[in-house]
Amino acid sequence: MRDLPPLHRFRFTVLLLALVVCVGAAGYHLMSRTDLVDSFYMAVTTLFTVGFRELGQVSTGSKLFTIGYLVAGLGVATYALSNLTALIVEGDLQGYLRERRMDKRLDSLQDHIIVCGLGKMGFQAVLELKASGVPFVVIEQDNQKGNNPRISGEIILHGNAMHEHILERAGIRRARGLMAALTSDADNVLVTLMAKELNPGLLVVARNAKLGTERQLKAAGATHIVSPYEIGGRRMAALLMNPNLMDMFDIVLNQDQLELGLERIQIHPSSWMAGKVLRDARMRDTTGCLIVGIRREGQGLHFNPQGSDSFEAGDEVLVMGPTAALKSFESQARGESEPPR
Repeated sequence: MRDLPPLHRFRFTVLLLALVVCVGAAGYHLMSRTDLVDSFYMAVTTLFTVGFRELGQVSTGSKLFTIGYLVAGLGVATYALSNLTALIVEGDLQGYLRERRMDKRLDSLQDHIIVCGLGKMGFQAVLELKASGVPFVVIEQDNQKGNNPRISGEIILHGNAMHEHILERAGIRRARGLMAALTSDADNVLVTLMAKELNPGLLVVARNAKLGTERQLKAAGATHIVSPYEIGGRRMAALLMNPNLMDMFDIVLNQDQLELGLERIQIHPSSWMAGKVLRDARMRDTTGCLIVGIRREGQGLHFNPQGSDSFEAGDEVLVMGPTAALKSFESQARGESEPPR
């Protein structure tokens, strides 16, 4: 019985209790000649030893039935009630229902991010995703790390990110990206391998703590590799050498200070922008976006394109501007909007 899922235990207990009451009601209906309501009344009051008064004909048969019903039914009722109490007190039923609600939320996710590891780096990434309104799922083995009030209400799966069933439950096949931010570089390699096997087109950003593990992560399929010590060291040196330039980058990238973003947006073949000269497209006038550069396959990044340059299908355009302007640019680049008049 303990091996059954909590909801199955609950259903079994309620059905068992209902069966005992129905048997008692049927017995009193036949023995005491009572109607349906009185029969159930007698069954319940007898089973729970309330015994207000007897209804119907009190015959020797009904007395013997009451004795047998009390001996057999009381034991079953006590077992059923104790089982219900255990489900409620131990929290098994509540935990099971919480898991069911989480499964429904997971099933509805599409094009989301999976964050593996809720350490210092993973936690900061989660805060950034939350602030940006990007849907995400966190996979973390330590239950305590998910209790931070700053991420209350978010989807946090407790389990090992290196296990296939955990990644499947997180919706790995529907996700658009995965962040491998586990403590061990070896674990990040394994997570990357498993994730790319389940979803070959997945964008994977992996953390490496030790220099020299980039090759293993790249071989595993990591799209981008982040070394916190290397990045931190470069930023500290840049702040000392070019503090004003770094302040400008912080303003652009930090949306808490200014509603300004930098996005990489691809030109879809169905977009009216494909084949259009930048001067004629007038994207800066119509959307308010600044085109920083265009990356074309086999040509690298063309920084600060001129008005005579053109957009081509498949180009990745590096665009800077307010959030609303970026959304307008992306909608037109995907072919979802008509050209402005």
